[in-house]
Amino acid sequence: MGVRILGAQVANVAMAAIFFFILPLNIAPKTILILYLVVSVVAESIWRFYRMNHELKSEKREPALLVGSGRAVQELYEEVRENSRYLVRFTNHLDTAGQTSERVRAQIVDAIGKGARVVVLDLSDPLISSVLATMYDHMTEGVLFLEFAGMYEEIFDRVPLNHMNAANIIESLPKHMMVYDGSKRIFDILLATIGVVLAFPIVSLAALVVWTDGRAPFIRPKRVGKNGRIIRLLKLRSMLFDDNGDPKLHAKNRVTVFGRFLRKSRIDELPQLWNVFTGDLSFIGPRPEYPAITQVYDREIPHYRMRHMIVPGLSGWAQIRDYDAPRGPADVEKTRRKLSFDLYYLKHRSLGLDLAIAAKSIRALVAFSGS
Repeated sequence: MGVRILGAQVANVAMAAIFFFILPLNIAPKTILILYLVVSVVAESIWRFYRMNHELKSEKREPALLVGSGRAVQELYEEVRENSRYLVRFTNHLDTAGQTSERVRAQIVDAIGKGARVVVLDLSDPLISSVLATMYDHMTEGVLFLEFAGMYEEIFDRVPLNHMNAANIIESLPKHMMVYDGSKRIFDILLATIGVVLAFPIVSLAALVVWTDGRAPFIRPKRVGKNGRIIRLLKLRSMLFDDNGDPKLHAKNRVTVFGRFLRKSRIDELPQLWNVFTGDLSFIGPRPEYPAITQVYDREIPHYRMRHMIVPGLSGWAQIRDYDAPRGPADVEKTRRKLSFDLYYLKHRSLGLDLAIAAKSIRALVAFSGS
């Protein structure tokens, strides 16, 4: 919390400094900037720490029942059960596997009778959906009924992939995204234009170094873009050759000595600013995948094609949250987890979320965390 408060204040002071010192505005004496810093840090710290400790010590965590089956349901149960950061606590988990609707209903009523004030239901299970209609009387008595997928997303920042279907995803998509999409495209063009100008000397120098080993400095690997369209990225070559995700060729390929530096510094990806300018990429969005590997994931992973509903990006929600993202050949299990973050972004994308992704991506760039 202290680090986050400090980071917020640094950002606030930087923005305030623009008004005080750079823009030709006579807002107030410059000493107000220092006074603001001291007062706001003290006030914010007292409020945050007092409120957090007050809630943890004084608020009564509501007893809750979790109804559903599967690994994601068990994951939510274990996360919330003994964790004091949440204002509910699971006192029981009703596993619905192999049960009848009558039996499930009886157990829910019994749990409410024993004090459960919150019931979390996995409505992707038809058996549970059929029981919900019989719970109206308990709703009017003050028992709070929550949907499992929404609670899971709020806590883990990803979707419970095996508890969703295409209809659920489509229904939950923002309905009016024209202003957001248009604004995002304008920002992409403006920032990409500035980026291309600033990156040109760096890319030119790096391309000259790569060219000295006798091979072409740039590669144009194929990726899958919006609506499944094949796009070609523009990258500096960091390996011996472009294997395009072919497992046999990939086994014979390797990262060059200079290519390792290009990857660590992310300089090899700077030419993709041109892809952003042309509209094949956005700054923020799901990372595009190789066509051959995409075919594997389309067959093996439910809802994988949903990620192609929006323009892919240089960085995305999965990249900053999933630190075990698959690299190289197809990896179905790792990609399932990665897709759960991609679909979360698809459902909740907004200017605020884009800014959060951008801030963490910049931090990764500064830390030379490329691979």
